[in-house]
Amino acid sequence: MRRFIKSLTGKAFAQVVILSLLIPSISLAIATRAAAQVAVLPSWAVVQFTNLKSPGTTYGQTVAEDIGSDLSDTGQYDVTPQEQIDSAVTALGISMPPANLMNLLRLGQQVKASTVVWGDIPDYRILHVEGGKEAKATVRAIVYDVASGLAVNGSIVQAVSTIRPLDVSDDTLIKDALQVAASQAVQTIQNKTLPTATVLNTYNTTALINHGSRSGFTVGQEVIVLRGREQVATARVSDVEPDSANISTERSYKGIQPGDHIRAIFTVPDIARVAPNGDITITKKKSAQFPSGILTVALLLGVLAVILQPQNASGQSVLGSVTNQATLDVTLLPAVNINWAPNGFAKGTSQRIEWQVWRSDVQTNPVLVVDGGNTSTQDTTYGTPLGFNYTNFNGLVGGTQCNETGYNQSTATVPVPGVIAGRPYVYSVELVYALSSLDLPGGVSTTGTGTGTGTTTGTTTGTGTTTGTTTGTTTGTTTGTTTGTGTTTGTGTTSGTGGTGGVETCYFLSSRTAASGQATPLTRPVLTSPAQNTQESVSKPVPFQWNSVIGATGIAVRYVVQLSTSYGFPAATTYTFPASNPNPAGGTITFQGSPWATGMPGYLRAAGTIFWRVGAQNPQDNPGPVVDPTTGLRYIFSAPSVILAAGTPPGAP
Repeated sequence: MRRFIKSLTGKAFAQVVILSLLIPSISLAIATRAAAQVAVLPSWAVVQFTNLKSPGTTYGQTVAEDIGSDLSDTGQYDVTPQEQIDSAVTALGISMPPANLMNLLRLGQQVKASTVVWGDIPDYRILHVEGGKEAKATVRAIVYDVASGLAVNGSIVQAVSTIRPLDVSDDTLIKDALQVAASQAVQTIQNKTLPTATVLNTYNTTALINHGSRSGFTVGQEVIVLRGREQVATARVSDVEPDSANISTERSYKGIQPGDHIRAIFTVPDIARVAPNGDITITKKKSAQFPSGILTVALLLGVLAVILQPQNASGQSVLGSVTNQATLDVTLLPAVNINWAPNGFAKGTSQRIEWQVWRSDVQTNPVLVVDGGNTSTQDTTYGTPLGFNYTNFNGLVGGTQCNETGYNQSTATVPVPGVIAGRPYVYSVELVYALSSLDLPGGVSTTGTGTGTGTTTGTTTGTGTTTGTTTGTTTGTTTGTTTGTGTTTGTGTTSGTGGTGGVETCYFLSSRTAASGQATPLTRPVLTSPAQNTQESVSKPVPFQWNSVIGATGIAVRYVVQLSTSYGFPAATTYTFPASNPNPAGGTITFQGSPWATGMPGYLRAAGTIFWRVGAQNPQDNPGPVVDPTTGLRYIFSAPSVILAAGTPPGAP
């Protein structure tokens, strides 16, 4: 053996053995490297944002491009090129920015993206500061899962540009601020993005996934369950381990199975208020509670009760209430806030597509279309002079048939006038929602049909004629054989089977729910006297004057005068004179009162500086204007003004 090992043949044999032992390891390394090289990144598309302040500008596209570039730079996403998005927009015949969530999802499907980022620009403005000027801009970015249509992530950020000299253009500063906001929005979204988990195994209504607290999953976390590009369930994390977690099914469309993917949902915030200086107040929406157990069955029965009504029936309302309240928009012009509260029927639908908001003075079409994930909107004096797209069901509410082509996705625009100050309005809301065709009677949405012609073969022995005639459905084959003398007619048998259509998304419209009272947008009162920082005697009434908010409508308006020792008018240091209802003819209104009079609160009588303002409302409105956050009153308030105590006049000599 020793001589064999030292021989040339032995050495060659040893090398072959060594190589055969190394081949599996080398192959594994090569395969691992190849797998890493072909790893597929999640496909994200970013579309043009909606400019809420100045529609028609290019700022929305600028923000989309900035966010797309920042996402691409992370190396974690395959961001769809803008050219591909433009081609898809042309192919679908939709407008940019998208008019509604449905068009957004259609665009995402067209470019084969799993995720679409869309949002809006609520506000931007130029601020003059020491040494020059700067821009302040607000951007709201929302991340949508294309398969489910749900908003799964999002961010609201406000950013300022660098301070530039006064001769720098406003456009340059605004784009600078928007770019900073876009970068911050991507960072926030990144921080809240959890890895996609995989279902390892299932048991009854629970499933085990391969990510846990180390990856960021927490108890109560809402998730959606995906199979390829299709949503199959919604669930919630029930308990968590460091590297695994259990989820409990809350609604199942096709059942969860091993290999399905899990995507976490984060609550998308909303803007509650934009202050005159451009600062924003952010509120988070309450997490949606998916129905489960017996409640799921009850809600499903309720949904079926809605959709199984005869066509053109009144249908079931999906809203518990609608309220409309007068307010001021971000530019301090008259506006109306519309809020609605979905009930159990709305939660029972598999997908809210969009809310359509109607106004009492426009009978032919809605005045606003709102993303299905929202429950509020604002109607302003601007209106939509360029028009917008809306879903027209031609009066059909509910229904039992899935007719996808009946869902009007027309790109025709419908101009809508804005609200007019002093004119009362009543708003109503309806929901465009989607159901799987599996939820409809019959289990599937369509049945394919086909028409074919069979073939007959006749054989005759002797003298005769054979004729075969067959009509089949889809595809049929007939064979007839005849033996005889004279004239014979052969008869064949044909069988055909119609094709069956697959699962479709079916669109329906709910009945319309109106607000219980009216809302009257009003211009902000303008104070005329006393002028700012005027000194007033503490020994006689002060004549407070302001311009009437009544326009040509001639409604009766109620006013209140408020005095405070603080610019913010906190309730603890604010006095409100009893409300007055002056003549509705308009003009200048005068009110006599003094913060230093006997019987006034001590904090006013001792103050040298007094802030005053005037509030206006239409007393016929219900519930009235948006509540003032400090005093709790429902009035449209003027900007504050200041009066100063002049002191006690000297006595007679």
